[in-house]
Amino acid sequence: MEGIGRLSRSLDFLSHSLLDIAIGMYVYTYPANRDSLDFVLNRPSDFIVSEIVNGLNTEELYGYLETVGGSNTEDGCYRDATYIVKKIGLSSIELCNTIKKVLGCRHCAVLGLKDANSVAYQLVLVRNCRTVDSNLHFRKGSRTVDAYLWLCNRISVIDIENSFKIRLNLLSQNSMNLVKEKIETMKKYGYTILNFFGYQRFGSRRPTTHIVGKKLICRDWEGFIEAVCGYPFPMESREAIIDRLHWYENRSSAAYPSSSIESRICSKNIDDLRTLKAIPKKMLQLYVNAYQSYLFNTILSRIWIEIVEKYGLDNGIEIIKRDLPYLPIPGSSTTVSRDIVKRILDEILDTEDIKLSDFCIEELNLCIHGDYRRSYLVIEDLSYSVSDSSIKITFTLESGSYATIVLREILNTDPILYT
Repeated sequence: MEGIGRLSRSLDFLSHSLLDIAIGMYVYTYPANRDSLDFVLNRPSDFIVSEIVNGLNTEELYGYLETVGGSNTEDGCYRDATYIVKKIGLSSIELCNTIKKVLGCRHCAVLGLKDANSVAYQLVLVRNCRTVDSNLHFRKGSRTVDAYLWLCNRISVIDIENSFKIRLNLLSQNSMNLVKEKIETMKKYGYTILNFFGYQRFGSRRPTTHIVGKKLICRDWEGFIEAVCGYPFPMESREAIIDRLHWYENRSSAAYPSSSIESRICSKNIDDLRTLKAIPKKMLQLYVNAYQSYLFNTILSRIWIEIVEKYGLDNGIEIIKRDLPYLPIPGSSTTVSRDIVKRILDEILDTEDIKLSDFCIEELNLCIHGDYRRSYLVIEDLSYSVSDSSIKITFTLESGSYATIVLREILNTDPILYT
């Protein structure tokens, strides 16, 4: 009977979301609320993220520079320049590509990748530009970039966090109560939650980046190309689904945007391995990193299930913080000492039918080493305010953690509704 009780206890923590399961997030940190939530999160306007760099909030810096029109020292920016940017509707990689094109820069870097479907304030570091303007503005449909020159050099980054302001419009009093109750539960445990890799890492509408990465690990070159070019998902746009179905018919890249990776590799009659060798190694590495993230999520899920089954929630939080603060991101050089982690990692690798040595892909001259990631995160400065039928939640996360994982713990519902 004791074993049945433990199993019943762990069932309360399981996610019912197919998307969660697909990317290795089998569990919540806390027992899930199974009641229906009625809410709307208006993206991107009600999802605001800003970097905090060396204690300076980029949203506040942007507001100041917008008022004064940016720094007036652009004439002295011959090599390096730092911009404060507000972006909406495009990824941080697309942001860099846009700025490089406008300013004629050879190099562009960001401190972290920000959700495309948000209002994001972040630093952009450029180098070797043809010109440096005090401000620049870009509009294309729903995609916008507004940037103001801040410094004529590269900032020395000592510390970086991300601040979030998220507004949920709740359509019933019961939904409001459920959200507030879950926040209070998290408060009881010091706002500690499992530090999963979030949906952006995999694609919330087409969660395939980790699948593509596994194809590389398994040397399935043809499968890699199919996973990139085909595999239509119902949550994609109608146009994207049609393009992917057409690819199955004629193996043509004509339908894909010229700037996309699909346009490079989806053409017919091209040798698969030769095609992969033409893709930048950084792009291939991102796919493998996504697969590593999936493996990490799976390890963390499996460990949490075992802990709550055996010890319950109160002791479980203490155990994972004290005994298992870091877990492996599997790669070619991964070593594990703790028995529970080694056992679960070995079981997962066996299920996936891979070996750690597979992360060195000699055919592509690519070797992806392992790493470690904190197993839990502590949400900092969390507060909320209620106005009529909405609740505004603000909090801060360390770099590398995901706000959508915080929302996942609060809402316990279909992630498509908030990603």
